[in-house]
Amino acid sequence: MKKPLICLALFAFLGSSTLVLGQQKPLAYLAIESEHLIASYHLGVGFQKTTHLIFPTAVTYVDLGSGSIIADKAQGAENIVKVKANTSSFAQTNMTVLTADGQLYSFLVDYEKDPKIITLNFTGAAVGGGTGALVVQASKAVQHKSTIEATAADVSSKKRTVRRRVQAKDDIVLGLHGLYTADDLFYFQLSMLNKSNIGYDIDFLKFTVRDKKLVKRTAIQESEVTPRYVHNGQLSAIPGRKHLERVYVYPKFTIPDDKVLIVELFEKGGGRHLALKITNQDILRARLLSGPSAPVAKR
Repeated sequence: MKKPLICLALFAFLGSSTLVLGQQKPLAYLAIESEHLIASYHLGVGFQKTTHLIFPTAVTYVDLGSGSIIADKAQGAENIVKVKANTSSFAQTNMTVLTADGQLYSFLVDYEKDPKIITLNFTGAAVGGGTGALVVQASKAVQHKSTIEATAADVSSKKRTVRRRVQAKDDIVLGLHGLYTADDLFYFQLSMLNKSNIGYDIDFLKFTVRDKKLVKRTAIQESEVTPRYVHNGQLSAIPGRKHLERVYVYPKFTIPDDKVLIVELFEKGGGRHLALKITNQDILRARLLSGPSAPVAKR
């Protein structure tokens, strides 16, 4: 008696399912409305030329339809993509670019032996001839470097703010005139004065953390620290009766009380070498900078 009931239930289920399916239009038959479409730009790229695409905001994603083309963000710019053919000829492919403002850009890419258009500007700003609007968005790394350079240049023009830290030898004077900190960086303002009539050629200048009671120098007892940036680092000669200001930028650090920071200045082809000692207490007194043009607070 149970078997007929099961068969009737199954038949009823199949019938109702067929009725429901018959009322629905299969997805394959749905028409694609115009508002669903994203138009594609045509892009012709060559093997010998690089095409640059300039977008209004930073590029966050790039997808290529095939390996026939290569694309990458331009170094130092967040909103520029460079595209080039990876082979001398290829079948049409596509490229998709997403930007930080949520915009999607679709491209159909064809090979062109000698593309006439190699720069496309989607920012809406006029460019060209050196008179157009600025359209390049520098990457964070470049912006940070630019800020460091501006801050170091500002520090180099400040008056002496550090208690006398000077070393002199043979009419050459090396002094620490200022020590500042900003954004987890140290700015060491160094002054080099040539009081003689003989020019001084800088071989190199280095910062070394060393034991206070250093009897014999060894690699274990000392460690050199490398600057992030040197303002006026390209100037390596101090004419007679002249001086040179440099600013050395380092990631922030402290040193133990039993060690000191030694700044060593070496003359190229000469013997006028100097060593300036900076203590941990000097480092802890670094003055705070709030920006490239920020005034130094008086203590």
